[in-house]
Amino acid sequence: MKVTIKDIAQAVGVSPSTVSRVIAKSSKISEETKKKVEKAIIAMDYKPNIMARGLVNKKTRILGVIMPKESLDSFSSPFFIEIMQGMSFKANDREYYLIYEFCKNEEEEFKSVEKLSSSGLIDGICLVRSRKNNKSRELLKEKKVPFVLIGEPDDQNNGLWVDNNNEEVSYKIVERNRKNNEMVFIGAEEKLMVTINRKKGYIRACEKLGKPQEVYIGRKFSRAEGYKLAETAFKNGKRENFIVTDDKLLIGFLDFLEENKIDDVKIYSFNKIEIKDKWKNKVKFLDIKPKILGEEAIELLIEGIEKGIKNQKKVVSIRV
Repeated sequence: MKVTIKDIAQAVGVSPSTVSRVIAKSSKISEETKKKVEKAIIAMDYKPNIMARGLVNKKTRILGVIMPKESLDSFSSPFFIEIMQGMSFKANDREYYLIYEFCKNEEEEFKSVEKLSSSGLIDGICLVRSRKNNKSRELLKEKKVPFVLIGEPDDQNNGLWVDNNNEEVSYKIVERNRKNNEMVFIGAEEKLMVTINRKKGYIRACEKLGKPQEVYIGRKFSRAEGYKLAETAFKNGKRENFIVTDDKLLIGFLDFLEENKIDDVKIYSFNKIEIKDKWKNKVKFLDIKPKILGEEAIELLIEGIEKGIKNQKKVVSIRV
């Protein structure tokens, strides 16, 4: 038979509300009582009913996560799978549940955010992509729903967010390769803050070092787009040094190089994927630590919900 709070209270000789306060880690309970209750909880193998406790506190302990639909294609990139792992592990540690919504574009994302934020089902929302003039973010602020962004917002001193040091890393890549004549920037989805910041660092370094700038931005992060961008770049002449900002772009980029028997290249690419041995000494991967991004995002969101924190950031550094 399942052990209840009443059973624990009876065994220790305290009220059920005292047991509830110990479970909730209230500071109003004496250390002596706390130790007795905790000892009984372990001895009697009590498992708290998280959902019931949430209803008492007027919280559901459910978080909504808005993911791009491309994240369902885990074979093309481990990035989203690792982010989801990080979020799930952290939510489990903090005794929260996650609901995932998968959206193919900005309009679908807005509708999902509108639906979840009005449902009364969730305590907060995590947006896995940050873009300029983000309508979903503005809606959540208007509705006063706690939320966190994975990605730096366009007003970085406002809200909860976690991201890599994207601008700084792109700058360092160009600076480290200052002896080379050129460094070509390959990205996609120009409204995304990750693209904006990586491009900003690249341009800032080129301007400081007096190097030529060559930027190619595709419509979306995909293998096909990576191939097209490589084709466009090489139409303009011989190229050797590249920043490729996404692993799906990289796959298509390498397809083009292989098809055209081009191997005299040096590429910096964000994240990490399996590539053929012939490219392993040509491509330097920058680990963006997606699992940690996911963990930190959920931790920030829960802190926002439980402690009312509204403005906080966490930067997960990439080493060049």
